[in-house]
Amino acid sequence: MGFANLHDMAYDDDDQWDHLKKQAQGPELPDYPYGLCFSLPVEDLEEAGAEDGEPGDTMRFSAMGEVTAVTRGTDASRVELELTEFAGDDGKFFDLSAPVHICLCEPELDKMDLEADCERGDTIHLVGTLRLESTSDSDFGGKRACLQIVELACEDESGEARED
Repeated sequence: MGFANLHDMAYDDDDQWDHLKKQAQGPELPDYPYGLCFSLPVEDLEEAGAEDGEPGDTMRFSAMGEVTAVTRGTDASRVELELTEFAGDDGKFFDLSAPVHICLCEPELDKMDLEADCERGDTIHLVGTLRLESTSDSDFGGKRACLQIVELACEDESGEARED
């Protein structure tokens, strides 16, 4: 059995020109921060009450997470969270089958008036709206849902919220 129709996969001149034009224009800013996008097994999403969701659908959610990293810089700061408990519209929390990681960078921290002065180990309570971006089914990850946080409020629940 021969492969008679092999195709040269190198970029031709038009492809290279299109790529250079796109680079010169700069990257497009996404609608929402990349750090607020995560995926869950579909079973977890169903437990939260979002069965048969279609891309573009939204739902209210709550989550509890632990601060796993805090970066303070002269120009920007960031807080990384590991979410372990989740709730849908009904507000009933359950343990996620696997932790989810998100990242709040300087613009998100400013919007929510959350200071980067929290510490590793602090508990943060998130409340907001998620949008289903896509679903996938693969041998590697099984059935998963990619979710984007589109509205968010959070509060330091560690019992020792710091004052300015």
